[in-house]
Amino acid sequence: MSKSLYVAVALMVVCATPAAAMDCGKMLDSHTGEIMKMSKASPEKRAALQRMALAGYDSCMAGDMINAEKFFKMIMQSGN
Repeated sequence: MSKSLYVAVALMVVCATPAAAMDCGKMLDSHTGEIMKMSKASPEKRAALQRMALAGYDSCMAGDMINAEKFFKMIMQSGN
């Protein structure tokens, strides 16, 4: 019984730290800085990109790296 308990606890610890693969805060800060540099974009577009960056951050913190990377990639593509 205790062996299965140890396995369950180990799995919970591994699953509780999925954001370690990507530094979510650093990615948010980086993309927020890039959005602020988009001086030719309208304020509405920059606000939408900020919301997209927050959605990417939320996905990252939830461990959904695929969607987080998609959000951050879309932000960079819209700036070019």
